[in-house]
Amino acid sequence: MLRMQHFVKDGDPMKHDLLDEIESNKKKQRSEELHRDSEESLRRAREDDAARRSYEQRLRRQKLELMKLKQGQIEEDEIEQEKEPEKREYTFREKVSNFFYHYKFHVIAISVVVLFVGFLTVDYLRTVRPDIQAMFIADDYGMTYRCENITECWSSYTPDLNHDRKNVARLYYIPTNYTDTDAASMYMAQADRTKLIGEFQSGETIIIIGNKQAYDMLGVTEGVFVDMREIFPDDPNAEELGYRLAATDFKELVDYPEMDDSQLYISLRKPVKTFGMSEEAMEKNYNDALALVKAYIADHRKA
Repeated sequence: MLRMQHFVKDGDPMKHDLLDEIESNKKKQRSEELHRDSEESLRRAREDDAARRSYEQRLRRQKLELMKLKQGQIEEDEIEQEKEPEKREYTFREKVSNFFYHYKFHVIAISVVVLFVGFLTVDYLRTVRPDIQAMFIADDYGMTYRCENITECWSSYTPDLNHDRKNVARLYYIPTNYTDTDAASMYMAQADRTKLIGEFQSGETIIIIGNKQAYDMLGVTEGVFVDMREIFPDDPNAEELGYRLAATDFKELVDYPEMDDSQLYISLRKPVKTFGMSEEAMEKNYNDALALVKAYIADHRKA
C-alpha cells in the first residue's frame, strides 16, 4: 500500500520525465536536421569550389595556348581539346534536395500565397451573403442580439438575387447615439457613424428601421425617404417618413415584447446616384426592397 501511495504521489515527476523525454527527442531531431543541412552545405561548397578551380585552370591553359598560337610555337590542331565532362546521374532524392536548396525561398513564398488565397476562397464560399439587407438605427441596445430573429421571416419574401442558391434578407443594428464619454465609447461611436455613412453612400441598403430622433440626428428626415403615403394611400399607418412598425407584429417576430415600437418606422430610401452606385442600380435594389416590405406588411399587419 505504501508503494502504491508513493507511486500516485510521484505522478508529477513521471509526467515531467515524459515531457523531458519528448523535448529531448525534439532537440535530437533538430540537431540531426541541422547536421544534415550542414553536411549538405559543406558538400555543395566543396563542389562549387572544385568547379571554380577547374574553370580557372582551364581559362589559364586556354590563354597560354592562345599566346603560343599567336607566336607560332604551336599549330592550331595541337591545341588540346576540352573533354566533355561526364554527366552525373542524380537520384530522385538528390534532385529534390537540389531543387529545394536553390529555390526554397520561392517555394515558401508560393506556399504562403497559395494558403492565403485558399483561405480567402474558402471563407468567401462559406460566408452567407444577404440578397437584401436592412439597418435598424434607433437607439435600442436590446436589438443588438435580436436582429437575426427577423431573418427567417423576411427571407421567405426574398428571391435569390446574388445567385448563391440561398434566399437571405438580413437586418443589422447600428447604434446612432452613445451616452458614455470615455475613449472606448467615443471610438465606437465614430466607427458606427463611419459605417452608417458608408452604408448610405453605397446604395446597397434600402430598408431602414428607425425613429424621427435617429433620423434627425443623421440629418435624413428630408428628401431621403420615400413618402409611404404614396405606396399605401389608404393606410393610416403610412406616413411621410415611413410605415409605423407598431402596426405590424415586428416585435413578436424578433422576440422582444418589451420593445417600444410606437415611434418606429420602416422606411425606404429614394433611389438616387450615390458615391458608390448609379441611380439605375439603386433603382433595382429599391424595387427588390419594396417588394419585400409590401409582402411583409400584407402578411403581418395587425387588424
